[in-house]
Amino acid sequence: MWIAFRRLRAALSLALCLVVPIGCDSGPKLLRQADEKYAALVDRGVPPADPAWNEVVEALEKVPRDSKARPDAEKKLAAIRGLRGTLPPRPLATPGATGPGTEEADVKRAACEALAKKLGQAGDEAAREALGKALAECRAELVKLESRAHPPGEHGHEHGREPH
Repeated sequence: MWIAFRRLRAALSLALCLVVPIGCDSGPKLLRQADEKYAALVDRGVPPADPAWNEVVEALEKVPRDSKARPDAEKKLAAIRGLRGTLPPRPLATPGATGPGTEEADVKRAACEALAKKLGQAGDEAAREALGKALAECRAELVKLESRAHPPGEHGHEHGREPH
């Protein structure tokens, strides 16, 4: 008799889980646990590249795919992975300006931008190598110009620039 009662209770529990999936969804609980670990690491100021974050990633990955909490877990996983990735490369050049009244650094920046575009369009290796060298020289000159450039009133002549 007890065996039949236990089987009936197990069958009812299973049926209840199928009918009312909210009670059997372990995702919110797992997400809450991962959030606690996340908050603890943030409070301690642990950088995202630290191996301590692996535990948070694993906890977020344990959230079942069919759980209502999975989309939140996916967003947090994407954020953590984005912060752990490498930074994008520095652009070859930043936009500059030309024309009357522009600063020398803006003109040089425009020249570097033009060289970077030509480098991107160059087909053969010899041309790419020559343009790469020219772009490196242009960048070096731009850095020198920018290091000497000062807004009006900040005494740029102290760094080799003529006073106005």
